Amino acid sequence: VKNTLNPVWQSFTIPVRALCNGDYDRTVKVDVYDWDRDGSHDFIGEFTTSYRELSRGQSQFNVYEVLNPKKKGKKKKYINSGTVTLLSFKVESEYTFVDFIRGGTQLNFTVAIDFTASNGNPSQPTSLHYMNPYQLNAYAMALKNRVKWI
Repeated sequence: VKNTLNPVWQSFTIPVRALCNGDYDRTVKVDVYDWDRDGSHDFIGEFTTSYRELSRGQSQFNVYEVLNPKKKGKKKKYINSGTVTLLSFKVESEYTFVDFIRGGTQLNFTVAIDFTASNGNPSQPTSLHYMNPYQLNAYAMALKNRVKWI
């Protein structure tokens, strides 16, 4: 965030898998930099946390002191280089097809495969299987008409 000593970063999304690989107590290290246009970004400091701590949301537990180890080693009166406060934290589940099946979703479907070569090459317009981009082929038309009657 340009030209401020108190930046408020935009929210972002990161998968739990990428953050901590499902280990909610794994240490997550956050490095804080001052962005410079020429690419020589200045290291401000760092702090550590975990998914479990972050998941507490906005609270006194989620205010982190940003420490610069080099400054801490050189200056006796050094306290920190600032603080980072978590303003919000939201978990959104992304369900897979298997999750829906495990949850009781039932599917009914029919599969038919026509292995005959008598209908011709499907890439040729004379074939009953030809996939015309502007109209349905004979089989698709039959299925469409059949669905109307069910």
